[in-house]
Amino acid sequence: AMTDVTGFGLAGHLLEMLEASGVAARLDLPAIPFLPGAVELAQAGLGSSLQPANAAAVSWRMTAPASDPRVDLLTDPQTSGGLLAFVPRGQVKGLLAALRLKRHEAAVIGEAVSGTPHLTVLQ
Repeated sequence: AMTDVTGFGLAGHLLEMLEASGVAARLDLPAIPFLPGAVELAQAGLGSSLQPANAAAVSWRMTAPASDPRVDLLTDPQTSGGLLAFVPRGQVKGLLAALRLKRHEAAVIGEAVSGTPHLTVLQ
């Protein structure tokens, strides 16, 4: 499964995928690539006008560290534009190698786990 990350931010789009799949997920916050300067802007309290509404829409389905500004970026559409894919574990290394060979940035940022659709962000 794959989706583009647009107006709902990474967390919003990931939760849509989890609901459609009937599974939960864990995100590894340090593994998530952010645009240069994005974390510093979030630390300064700057974000888009859509971020608070996006955060409210996912807050009841997401467990995350409260004091980490990177969590705000998960619901901020300013970091949009990438693709989010669920890839079978046995195919991850090959896909990452193929994407990087073509000079695309790619990272493993978490995993799907059994359970009710819910997003757990690990620090």
